[in-house]
Amino acid sequence: MSKYEIDYFSKYYFYDEDDFIKNIEDGEYIIEQIKRSNRFDYKNHSYKYTKFGNISQSETKRNVEMEIQEGNINVILDGKECHLDLIYKFETKVLEDHVRIATRISEKTDDISCLLYINHNQAQNCIQELKNVKKLQENNMR
Repeated sequence: MSKYEIDYFSKYYFYDEDDFIKNIEDGEYIIEQIKRSNRFDYKNHSYKYTKFGNISQSETKRNVEMEIQEGNINVILDGKECHLDLIYKFETKVLEDHVRIATRISEKTDDISCLLYINHNQAQNCIQELKNVKKLQENNMR
């Protein structure tokens, strides 16, 4: 088992306006605010319109521990087993301070876009292990 510290872990939920108003507490108030300022931070979430006209709700945590167990198609984030859908999306980008990993996380009722920011010292090993997890996921599809 390998452990990595993810400096930033962000989840992104996407809604059309009607669903947002129905499903998000204070939805109408939040929409008013993002129409005025393009982005609105409220109750530990950030809200904005996407380039497709949807509303994104993001939630970011700092210093998240990720464990990768050999032979497991899932990972453990902050002690909870999660399924990163690496077959669907697994993109990396080297940034100045971090390497960003873009993927999707499957939860009980939704598939959510997520970004993991890991420091350069851990990135190469972490990405290689995630590639191994992706291979396991692909083998399960056969």
